Amino acid sequence: MTSASSVGVVALAALMLLAGGCATYDARIPESLAPRVDLADTPFHPQLENHCGPAALTTVLEASGASPEYDAVAERVYVPDLEGSLQVEMMAGARSFDRIPFRVPGELSAVLAEVEAGHPVLILQNLRVRSLPAWHYAVVVGYDRADGEILMRSGTERMQETPVSTWMRQWDWASRWAVVVLAPGELPAQPDRTAVFRALADFDETARAESRLRAWTAAGERWPEAALVHMGAGNAQYELGRHEAAVAAYRRALNNSPEHWPARLNLAQVLLELGRPCEGRRVLEAGTMPFDHPLVETHGRLSIELDDSCTTIGDPGSE
Repeated sequence: MTSASSVGVVALAALMLLAGGCATYDARIPESLAPRVDLADTPFHPQLENHCGPAALTTVLEASGASPEYDAVAERVYVPDLEGSLQVEMMAGARSFDRIPFRVPGELSAVLAEVEAGHPVLILQNLRVRSLPAWHYAVVVGYDRADGEILMRSGTERMQETPVSTWMRQWDWASRWAVVVLAPGELPAQPDRTAVFRALADFDETARAESRLRAWTAAGERWPEAALVHMGAGNAQYELGRHEAAVAAYRRALNNSPEHWPARLNLAQVLLELGRPCEGRRVLEAGTMPFDHPLVETHGRLSIELDDSCTTIGDPGSE
């Protein structure tokens, strides 16, 4: 992705990422981390011409336990017209192999904390200057505080040792983009709640229900007070045909956030399908939906169905 012919085109695609003035940064490896880490077992795929994206993504996918074919990765993320790969394609590519890409905060300490935890970090670098960028993906697999170096799988080098000051400049000039690619059920070493929820919501759009359930369950263990994690788990349970488990998950969501209307509507719908429409009606009646809520029409239709079914079946719960 660093050939001269590709630089100008890719620069146009990523122009917004590089807008901004000069930045200052701390290029010291934190004393709070282990003095040296080398994730020596991290796979290595020497890149073909302009294929730093597929090579780097294949590396982190394999490190996460996936077994992707290199050509399949390249087919998903390499854009021939750009002679390179864009960040959005890299993240979508990771999800297509049942893995979750989590954004890492744009600080050296955050990247190295992931490495210390055993997570190789996929990064984007600018190997030239802001005005004439040359984008390059690499994988951080270690660091050495005494030597002041960052260790990477990069290009055709299995072990590239880059001075931390140089590494910081190249990363900073690529807007400090970094991700860890993990199996469903795993979380980053320093999980940021907003970033994790965003990653899981994106994963939800295409992932299998089993994988989504593992992902949301792990988030629920980390943030049990968040309604969203139980909502996500409930949706996966429902898709797996585990309706009672879905009911329990939606109830946990409502216990944490009574105004979470998607969870309330889903709970009432599942109760209807389980033949408990009167119970579902009570669930809806326990909250008052604002008249301008985007789900107000769904609420109205479901209310009618629950009323009709409850009248027909009766309410065992009232006995």
